[in-house]
Amino acid sequence: MEDRISRLESLNQLSVNMTRIIMDHMDAMDERQRQNEEWLRQVEERQRQAEERQIQRDQLLQQMLHTVAVMQADIVRIDETHS
Repeated sequence: MEDRISRLESLNQLSVNMTRIIMDHMDAMDERQRQNEEWLRQVEERQRQAEERQIQRDQLLQQMLHTVAVMQADIVRIDETHS
């Protein structure tokens, strides 16, 4: 009888230990999930910022091209006036 009780106590202790191990692993997985979500949020934010910079660069390039076209037209007018 004592042998059975001892085995049951051992099994109970093993069960408690396994439960702790499982809970620790679940906590670690939750933390990694949180870290992954934060990393993904940062990646998305950097991508959004890169897209904004690309839009700004494209707008600036368009402004520069327009300015060059206006300058070229002015040069042609000046040349025609002096001819």
